[in-house]
Amino acid sequence: MQAALYLRQSLDKTGEGAAVDRQRDACLKLAEARGYEVVAEYVDNSVSASSTKPRPAYTRMVADVRAGRVDVIVAWHVDRLTRKLTDLEDLIDLSAKTGLTIATVTGDLDLSTDTGRLLGRILASVARGEVERKGARQKAAAAQRSAAGKPPTGPRGFGYTADGTEVVDDEAAVIRKAYDLMLAGGTVRGVARLLNESGFTTNRGNEWKPYAVRSLLMNPRYAALTWAPGPRDHRQITGHGEWPAVVTEETWRAVNDLLNNPARKITTTNRRAYLLSGLATCGKCGTPMGAGGNTRGVRVYRCKASSHLSRAQQPIDEYVTALALARLSRPDAARLLEDTDRPDTEQLRTEAMTARQRLANVSELVADGTLQAHEARDTVARLRTELATIEERLTHAGRGDVLGPLVGADRIEEAWEALDLDRRRAVVSTLMDVVVLPAGRGARGFDPATVQVSPRS
Repeated sequence: MQAALYLRQSLDKTGEGAAVDRQRDACLKLAEARGYEVVAEYVDNSVSASSTKPRPAYTRMVADVRAGRVDVIVAWHVDRLTRKLTDLEDLIDLSAKTGLTIATVTGDLDLSTDTGRLLGRILASVARGEVERKGARQKAAAAQRSAAGKPPTGPRGFGYTADGTEVVDDEAAVIRKAYDLMLAGGTVRGVARLLNESGFTTNRGNEWKPYAVRSLLMNPRYAALTWAPGPRDHRQITGHGEWPAVVTEETWRAVNDLLNNPARKITTTNRRAYLLSGLATCGKCGTPMGAGGNTRGVRVYRCKASSHLSRAQQPIDEYVTALALARLSRPDAARLLEDTDRPDTEQLRTEAMTARQRLANVSELVADGTLQAHEARDTVARLRTELATIEERLTHAGRGDVLGPLVGADRIEEAWEALDLDRRRAVVSTLMDVVVLPAGRGARGFDPATVQVSPRS
């Protein structure tokens, strides 16, 4: 009989596949003892059998069984094949259709008999129960570490050492640049480009993609904040950790506020190549102007709602740029950086920590029966409102001033040229509102009067 070895372990921390090697040795001995001809080997290393993620080798193996290339699957144990009842039912159907035999080092499983199928379902249920118990233990341990202010466990966090207690200087520096870029009007795609061009990869050795950048920027670890288990985009912050922060809490909150904005989407389009696309509005209907090219290959701004307005891009960009640089070159430009409402962030962080601790104290009093739930309801609601207000002020305080690199620059034109397009767009958006009007019939050359620019307060 033609046999295939299926070898799997859920997590390979070292990448050496030692557990897979041990399974292989035992499975080969079993195949030799049974007289099976091993024709294939399928390995899913560091792949879980209980998650929804695909198992590439397992999928190929099932396809080969269906095609008649494999008669027997040899594995260490049933839980190497599956920890889900749904997968087991698929194997039972496959056995009925193909005569598949499953041989395991710890005991055979004959899916052609009712007793074998019952045993298989029992083993799969036991494996599933162990997965659930393991998950509960891990959540409890994570919650305990969080309450104690300890860094999270698991794979090494980019920017930190393996134990999470110290920062890696060069990685931490580029993470700070990433947050600064976002607060200066950048995009997750621009941050991915920054990381890749700086020679950094993800912990798995892959290049940075927008979804990975978003996950990095939204991770409370970088502000040394602890959190309760929950959805990644809406983690409940529980306190401050005992490891060094890469960025301040207000910076982290400001970037998270940007990324959680429903109007902000990760796109698969190329980098935006127009200064005013989406910023300038149509003078006829008020709709934002989009970008494109006309039949002569000239870049233009077009009204997104209708074809009633189209203007050449280059002269408008040059005019708006000149106005922005002129404003930033004025003697009173420093006044643009004044922020009389900037709060004391240290005080806000202390107030937030106090509010979170009081919330935790109320929860403990309810848990031990000292306080009834209905008695705590008003207190909890008041504390959550208070905490939300503090966190909102921290978010506002963290929004960086995009004009800083330009105000007071010795050579403002050179400083402008040094900015990428995302930052230039952020400067324009901060300084002014732009309305594009029709050029008029028979117009030749560019007329500044056809572009209305209003300063923002």
